Amino acid sequence: MRNLIALELKRNRLRPYHIATLICGVTMLGFQYLMAAIPYMDPTEPDAELFSQYPFLMGITCLVCMAIFSILSAVMASRFVVEEYSGKRAILLLSYPISRKKVLCAKMMLVFAYTAGGMLLCGAVVQAVFFLTESLFPICSDHLTIKVVLQSLGFLFCCSVLAGLMGVIALWFGFRKKSVPVTIVASVVLATIVCQIISSALVFLPMMGAVLGVTGILATLAIKNLLRQVNNMEV
Repeated sequence: MRNLIALELKRNRLRPYHIATLICGVTMLGFQYLMAAIPYMDPTEPDAELFSQYPFLMGITCLVCMAIFSILSAVMASRFVVEEYSGKRAILLLSYPISRKKVLCAKMMLVFAYTAGGMLLCGAVVQAVFFLTESLFPICSDHLTIKVVLQSLGFLFCCSVLAGLMGVIALWFGFRKKSVPVTIVASVVLATIVCQIISSALVFLPMMGAVLGVTGILATLAIKNLLRQVNNMEV
């Protein structure tokens, strides 16, 4: 499996995704400072006080970042899987003297690992920079504690895993239609639904756990179906 993943890395350029991740990190850092400045820009806003609280602020940033990376995951899945198993490329791919399931698993593992790892790294850097500046020149009126930092990191980790899982589910929709647009649209719809559910109870671990569990089950079913479809494809 490791050799197959290494082969995929040689066959596909990851530089565009590295650039996208970097842009996302810079954007999210600016977005976080902008959200923190809302109480100063409009003190009369009824909900302005929420943006002075670290759990709410970090939760909003993580959700936006999760939506972006779930779409990035769908774009990668479209390039690594949907396009590869469409047209003449599929004939070459299916003729390899390697288990079809292993090839597909290697592709999906690479997409999932890059999405979850990329978001985790991106989010951790953003949080580290923000919390460092908050400890020196605080913008929020909330108190910065170790508990807040650990809670934010835990929420970030869950959102990173969710982004990867949603990419897998979106891939299932796109693979059935052999369509890149369907894959991306499915990821947008999934991200919108999940963000709406989690935003109703930000940093509420039982809600996050329930969403993570349901998404994990759906992603597992999607993977099994994808493996079955590839195994039954005719050359």
